[in-house]
Amino acid sequence: MSAARGAFPTVTDTVTQDNIDAYAELSGDHNPLHVDPAAAAASEFGGIIAHGPIALHAFFRAATEWLGVEALPAGTEVKVTYRAPTRPGDSVGCELLALDGDVVEAACVKPDGSTVVSVRAVLPG
Repeated sequence: MSAARGAFPTVTDTVTQDNIDAYAELSGDHNPLHVDPAAAAASEFGGIIAHGPIALHAFFRAATEWLGVEALPAGTEVKVTYRAPTRPGDSVGCELLALDGDVVEAACVKPDGSTVVSVRAVLPG
């Protein structure tokens, strides 16, 4: 995957409760933190939080656009660290932090600069 690539694109997603509900249906993860406003409000998070992969979506959209493919190549290794909750109404953008050969380091961030997900992807060589 070392072929020349253009600039890493800027991609931003806005999280909605509809996205969260659809992901809960798709994944079967109906944790009250994601789908029950009363239970989530009583939690340590103080309200609904999105499933982690929803915040990660900006990275996958940016990376596939950058590579000009519909999905990351087979054999791609992706390491994810969730750093902060994402809530309905939050915008999450993907920023390239470093590129070293086939290793991509990126962050999914909110407009205030806070990182919600750190990503390290190793593309097959």
